[in-house]
Amino acid sequence: MTTSVPTDDTVPSSSEAGWKSYLADLWNAPPSAKAALAGCLLLMLVSPSGLSAMTTFVVPSFAEDTGVAESAGILVFVTFPLLIGPITLPFAGRWVDRLGARRVAIPSAVLYAGLTALVPLCGSSVPLLAVVLSLASTFGFMSGLAVVFKVVSTWLPQHKGVGFALIGVASSLAAAVFSPVFQWLISGSAGLGWKGAYLLVAVVIALVAVPTAMFLISEPTAPRVTGPEVKLPRLPGIPLSKAVRTRVWISITISLAFAAAGPMTVRQNAVSFFSERGFSEATVSLSLSALFAASVVGLLVGGMILDRTDRPRVVVPMLAAVPVGLGIAFVNHGSMPLLFLAMIFLGFATGAESSLGPFLIARYFGLASFAQLQGLTLAISTLSLGMSPFLVSAVQTATGSYSVPVLALTALTVVAVALAVSLPKFPPQWKIGNAPDQTTGSA
Repeated sequence: MTTSVPTDDTVPSSSEAGWKSYLADLWNAPPSAKAALAGCLLLMLVSPSGLSAMTTFVVPSFAEDTGVAESAGILVFVTFPLLIGPITLPFAGRWVDRLGARRVAIPSAVLYAGLTALVPLCGSSVPLLAVVLSLASTFGFMSGLAVVFKVVSTWLPQHKGVGFALIGVASSLAAAVFSPVFQWLISGSAGLGWKGAYLLVAVVIALVAVPTAMFLISEPTAPRVTGPEVKLPRLPGIPLSKAVRTRVWISITISLAFAAAGPMTVRQNAVSFFSERGFSEATVSLSLSALFAASVVGLLVGGMILDRTDRPRVVVPMLAAVPVGLGIAFVNHGSMPLLFLAMIFLGFATGAESSLGPFLIARYFGLASFAQLQGLTLAISTLSLGMSPFLVSAVQTATGSYSVPVLALTALTVVAVALAVSLPKFPPQWKIGNAPDQTTGSA
């Protein structure tokens, strides 16, 4: 195993510049960069991440409609899509690296909308639902996460942290607003049920994602040069095959996977978990809005701090909010202030984690294989997101208690914090224009 440290292809960290210069440079970004960033935000609004609040209320509605256990509903609507969909992200990242963001985003957005519209037509057939939902999730991830981080990295290389934060803000704000809306649509007075909600969502995806991918998404283009001896600059960075063998990448991936599992598990089991603690479904939906709203704060604070520091240990308190929030949620029985406090801790961590992964990948390993490496990292961490809610629900069904699975989950999040503590100092930022760095050192 090796650690990879860039040497010649780097520039000083942006932390050496003043805040005024940092914000002015971001404000004065080219119009194409601003349009591309706006497109990224719109794609995230209707991505599986932005619409994640829906499944919290879809699962109980589906279980009541079909008579299946809620754990089976989580398996179909959450676990399978999150296990199968992100597997394609490394391949999608490779396509983005080679073909360009727009050429991947457009067909993916079309298929995402079409497959989402097919979900209500599957009725109560669990196998058919699992297939269609997994395919819809696959193309949803491809049109969103596989594209947006590469677009931001290339358009805003000195503002990656805040750029990634804004991407997460879009999905978090969407989820915060959509949480009570979906509760009203699915199980509230609107009475659409889970089938009607999916039809409505498919229409929204078609109206937002497809035009956005066609007209807003872009990447910087290299200037035209001619002549047999002129070589175009290449994005610097460490190759994928070397990066994945480093202790740094392994620590980042495991810590993000373990930490992200905590908030995701609470969100997907929120109705049953908190009902046992004396809270109504409407109250739970409001607390979820608080979680998503707090994630906006985590995203913005975390993103700006990351852009301005060479000390990776600033990520430790961001991840430490997860075991703290889980502990408060677990011991709380009927206290409204404690419910919202727990969700705020979990939300802050969720927001910070959303920008941590791509930022750490870009800082430690550069941009040469960024989309592929970020896709692989996200795919692995998303396996945890898909499995943890189902496993906790299944153990609760078998034992009649959330005690054992939630305590085990809390222990894993403590491991995530320990791994974050072990991360080495950030290298200087990569300098665009040279060939990818090949430097590796012994562990």
